[in-house]
Order: sequence, then C-alpha cells, then structure tokens
Amino acid sequence: MTHSHDQDATRALLHMRGVTKTFGQGDISVHALRGVDLAIGAGEFTALVGPSGSGKTTLLNLIGALDRQTSGSVTVLGRDLGSLTKRQRARLRLSEIGFVFQAYNLVPVLTAQENVEFVLELRGIGARERRKRAQRALAELGLAELADRRPGELSGGQQQRVAVARSVAGEPRLVLADEPTANLDSDNAEALIAMMRRLRTERGMTFVFSTHDARVVAHAARVVHLRDGKVEHDEQKANQA
Repeated sequence: MTHSHDQDATRALLHMRGVTKTFGQGDISVHALRGVDLAIGAGEFTALVGPSGSGKTTLLNLIGALDRQTSGSVTVLGRDLGSLTKRQRARLRLSEIGFVFQAYNLVPVLTAQENVEFVLELRGIGARERRKRAQRALAELGLAELADRRPGELSGGQQQRVAVARSVAGEPRLVLADEPTANLDSDNAEALIAMMRRLRTERGMTFVFSTHDARVVAHAARVVHLRDGKVEHDEQKANQA
C-alpha cells in the first residue's frame, strides 16, 4: 500500500503543505526545511529518519506547535497552527500532544511519579485520577519501584522512560518523540517500542518520532526519509500497517 500525499486534510491527523523553515537571515541563514508535504493519519506509527541536519527535529517542533514555519501550512488535529494565538498553541500542546525530548526535561525536585503527574495537574485532572494514571504509566514501563526517586537518583535510561511515561499518561492523541531510544540498552528499547505500539493499538494514539535507531525503524509502519530539509522517500510497510 502506498501512502497518498493528497490524503484529505480533514481526515489526516497531521497535514503539512509546502512547509519551509529558515533560521537566521541573509548570508547566515540556514534552510532547515525546504518545501515539505506530509500527511499522517490517525493511529499511524511513523519514523522520521535521515542524517543529522536533515530537518527531523525542526519538523517535530513545527508539528508540536513549539515553533512556527517560515512558509507553507501546518494543520494538526484539524487546526491550522499558523492561525492560532500563543495561548491557543499552548493549550493544544497541553491537551492533545505528548512530547519526549532527548534532554528528558524532568523537574529535578520532583519524584518520578510527581513528574508524570505534573502535566496531568496542569490539565486540571484530580489528585486520585492523576495518581492512578501516573502509576499505570510507570508500571507499563517497568518503573513502579522507582516512583519515589528523583531524576538525580535515576540512570539516563530510567529518566528516559519516566519522560515517556509523562508523555503518554494523559493519553494524548499525538505523541512526538525525538530519538526516544537514544539512551536505552536493547532490552529497554524493545520494551519502550512494544509499549508505544500497544498504546497505538489499544488507545488509538498516533506516534511520530525521529530516530537513528534501526530497532525503532524496524517496528515503524511508515518510514519518512528526510535529506537536506526535503522528503526524499516515504515508505509504507505493508506487513506493519
């Protein structure tokens, strides 16, 4: 099955058309994205691959409403990101999108469980429900016994899994992950991928992640190859769809 770029924008969870992103000005400008067209449907499990500097992280930041494109249109969950106010973009990120960053961005003074609950608290979810969701997310990632430890008492791989638990605990419709397995050994990487696939199947979450990791690419249903800020190749795997 090949994937149509002309997928109806109302059906696509994410739709980008003619997207460019330039940093800087004049002689010192960098063209990070050079006319990207991309449509991703609900429930897809998509890997963005390509060499460093190909535009993967920039693309994720635009999808996640963390940055604005220079030209072109970005529509996420039926909303044209270019037309949203700063407050509306923040609300969209909080309520509908989960993020996993390479730097984890955990709050050092909070325990693992408190870090996972933090986003749920911002969304106004009550204490009992927050605790239940956080405990479930941590348990799914093999972290139940580490719930009361602060980030400084956890290994890099454990911090990475806490960050993933935080991103999925609120059951967002879209999860964006920048190199989610970069700091994990094989067993933990496999467990993380299996959990993301389970969330996709059971709760219909959509995952878009950048990766250099062959283990992740092998499990992706779709692989979008970026080079020099453009989509070079868009591969849909029939056996994973």
